[in-house]
Parts: sequence; C-alpha cells; structure tokens
Amino acid sequence: MESKATTQKKTTFREVYVFDMEILQNIFIQNMREKAEDKMLFGMPFLLCEKDNEINSFASLVLDENNEIGFKIYDNGSLTNEDKATFNEYIKKFLTKKEVPISIMLNN
Repeated sequence: MESKATTQKKTTFREVYVFDMEILQNIFIQNMREKAEDKMLFGMPFLLCEKDNEINSFASLVLDENNEIGFKIYDNGSLTNEDKATFNEYIKKFLTKKEVPISIMLNN
C-alpha cells in the first residue's frame, strides 16, 4: 500500500528590513507590468509575507487622493485568496496595535 506525504508550506509575517528592498522592488515591478494600473505607488513597505522562507508579498503604507493613510498589498502571484485574507487581517491587527490611524484600506 502506497502512502502520500503532504507538506504544508509555512507562512510567516514580519517587518521589512532594508536588505529586503531589492526583492520588494522586484515584486512591485512585476505588479506594475501585470496590472497596468495608472497610479501604482511603492509607498513605505512595512510588513512582508514569506512562504517557506521566500518573500512572496509585502504591504506598503500609501496615501490616497485625499492624503489619507492606507495600505496596499503587492504579491508575486503565488498568494492564494486565503493567504491574502490572512495577510490582510494580520496587517490590520498590526496597525491597530501600533496605533496607526488608517482611514481607508487599499488592498487588492
């Protein structure tokens, strides 16, 4: 009898470090090409998501057209809807804990 072993990929969240910027920039550029939005802002990256020690997305603080703070998630295309929802909730809790006034949630 043959058995199959399944492995679940480990997802972690952490704050952004300066040495992460090249990877984050590459994810941002990939989003610019794929989504072709008129106005994409890199913003100030503050949190990232890693799956199996590989960065696959990050959250950036951005200003909207009314100069109000929000955040935007950029990913490399490997995030599932469940991953995005989990990351989104983690971001909201993180910002609430840090007492960052977020007036609008700008995420994909």
